[in-house]
Amino acid sequence: MDTYKIQRKIIEFLDQKSGKDITRQEIKKKFTESSEFKRPDPKTKKVKSFKRKEKVPRKEIEFLIDQLFNLLEAEGLLIPNKKYLTVASPFRLTGRISISRRGDGFISLPSKNEIFIPGPMTNSAITGDKVEVIPLGVGKKDRLEAEVTNIVKRGRVLYRMRVREKTNKFVFGNFLDMLGEGKEGVLHVKSILKDTFDSIQVNDILIVKFKEGAIPQENLYDVSFIRFESDTKEDGDLQRILMKYNYDPVHPDFIPLEFPEEVSEKTVSDWNSRTDLRNLYAVTIDGITAKDFDDAISFVDEGNRLRVWIHIADVSYYVEKDSPLDKEAYERATSVYLANRVVPMLPPILSEDLCSLVANTNRLAFTVEMEASKTGEIYNAKFYKSVIKVNTRYTYEMAEEEIKAKDPQNWMYQVSQFTEALRKRRMEAGRIDLNLRETTITWNERKEPVGIENRERLTSHMLIEELMLSANLKVDEFLRKKKVPSLHRIHEAMDEEKLETLNHFLQLNGYNIQIKDTSYAEIMKAVKEIEDGSVGKIFNYLLLRSFMQAYYGSDPLGHWGLGFKDYCHFTSPIRRYPDLIVHRVLHATLLETDKSYSENEIAVMGLHCSEEERRAADAERDIIKIKSFRYLESTGIKEFKGFIVGIRPSQIFVELDISNLEGVLDKSEFTDEFEVVIKNDFSFYSKKYSKIFFIGDPVTVSLDRIDFEEIKVFLKLKDFKKDEAPLKKK
Repeated sequence: MDTYKIQRKIIEFLDQKSGKDITRQEIKKKFTESSEFKRPDPKTKKVKSFKRKEKVPRKEIEFLIDQLFNLLEAEGLLIPNKKYLTVASPFRLTGRISISRRGDGFISLPSKNEIFIPGPMTNSAITGDKVEVIPLGVGKKDRLEAEVTNIVKRGRVLYRMRVREKTNKFVFGNFLDMLGEGKEGVLHVKSILKDTFDSIQVNDILIVKFKEGAIPQENLYDVSFIRFESDTKEDGDLQRILMKYNYDPVHPDFIPLEFPEEVSEKTVSDWNSRTDLRNLYAVTIDGITAKDFDDAISFVDEGNRLRVWIHIADVSYYVEKDSPLDKEAYERATSVYLANRVVPMLPPILSEDLCSLVANTNRLAFTVEMEASKTGEIYNAKFYKSVIKVNTRYTYEMAEEEIKAKDPQNWMYQVSQFTEALRKRRMEAGRIDLNLRETTITWNERKEPVGIENRERLTSHMLIEELMLSANLKVDEFLRKKKVPSLHRIHEAMDEEKLETLNHFLQLNGYNIQIKDTSYAEIMKAVKEIEDGSVGKIFNYLLLRSFMQAYYGSDPLGHWGLGFKDYCHFTSPIRRYPDLIVHRVLHATLLETDKSYSENEIAVMGLHCSEEERRAADAERDIIKIKSFRYLESTGIKEFKGFIVGIRPSQIFVELDISNLEGVLDKSEFTDEFEVVIKNDFSFYSKKYSKIFFIGDPVTVSLDRIDFEEIKVFLKLKDFKKDEAPLKKK
């Protein structure tokens, strides 16, 4: 039974019918009565042929059509139209492709479904490319499979290519920083200067771009020479990451940036409709190096109740919907923080000046005003556009000093008492707080890494965090009740199946407690029980990995990790596009004007912003690793203490005692065979030492090498704890 062949025939038919109306019955009739798929009559002379090649029964074809049509409907390729279905024109889907190490492709869709693209069907696409695909049919896991028909836009402009071979006419090289089947570039001698060609040596790394109009041949791409990688005074590591993720710190020249230099009644068109809060005491609290100030806070103790204002930069006033500036901001979707550099979502004239809530200057804001009790209960909230003037620019450290002094008359201390009450109430209501420390790099004046440290979470950090959470929660609650299409920040509950893995870990480490369900109370009971030591740290990591990934979407599903029924991102519009979307939706809702976006537009934008957020996180992680490894190399340290944090058949991951750096032990350190014997999620058997190793086991390792291309530290095993038992509760 060749069901895939039937699906291909149906897809071909639908492609020919693009833009036209059809019915399911029409398709079922066509394909169940086709002589190609119809079961022959055993009474005819063709009965022998029937016995040799089984035909597909009618009911199975009908089921196949229904299954295929349901998936195509979900993706908008078939559009219900009364009793008909309109075939989309063109009959194609678009999205950003990710290529696995095996070479297969995957595309996430606004419907939350995923398309699988078999390796041979990726047709020269590279991770990050925006591609157009045509479905092939329903594959494994009941998901659509497809073939790339067109590369709409390459995901990057510049590529790093290591020279592999040089002839009289060509330079051949392997592309670096690229997943999937090995792809090669070819540089023609005629396309570059003779002196440049003569200078190129095997193993040189060249910066190249794909030659326009050239069609790749079996993973071989024609390229144009840009420069030698070494031929720059810029930070090579930073340039590498900018190329890999296609980030440009500079905005295009064609975007008009003509804004008035001051914020005043004369320059702001809606000044008279705004609430003037310039006489209200307001402060910003940010990092010492911050330049873009998204938020400011005000606070007044009115005796029986407290009044709190969260002022958020009114970016939507300056960034007009669908303008060239807006389209560029949407494409970027987020600011990206690469070690000591930033790739801003908005140009500096806005991100660091007009939109930034700098002190002692008129600024436009979108304000959330809340009334609350001193025990952290928020009675009500209202929202309005405003004009503010920040009085003081605090750093987190400055605010922390005032909080620690515990002066009851001190304004900052009073705010901290309220936010502590907020935090306590939320923790009791169902918030999961793992309190994992953030690793930061310190730099010298030459912007070289000189240290790695765990950033301490200050009370002032939590103060701002609680107020921003409050604003986000109240805005989303308001929009949900108004039933308007909006972009929500969604974090779905942990999969119940993950509990078995977590409970197994607890059992292995001698803890009698068991997590019965994914409720806050059950999870936090386990967190508090083993919060100290390496076991607690690893349990927190395992718990974090068990969580679903937060994303942006059109459904108000709430935030499980925070314990909020309603949640969106509203408080950082200078650096996050989703917040700008929410600002527009909220403003239109308050004015009772037309909806800013349709449900479908929100779904599409949610997917885009989620993808860009993950891409930014990958870029930030890469640069932190590279710079951390540069620092490690500069120390000359060759031996480390650490403990096992991850297991793969061919590699064992170890966290080093030098500020959470992670290294890799090759399987050859534990076995002479192809891979280690994994017993379960937390242990493996080493034939070399006749011993079971567990996640959490302390080890002593030495530095083998730092591979800056793979961005990994490779280690050698020197010593380990001798007893067979896992760590026990003390």
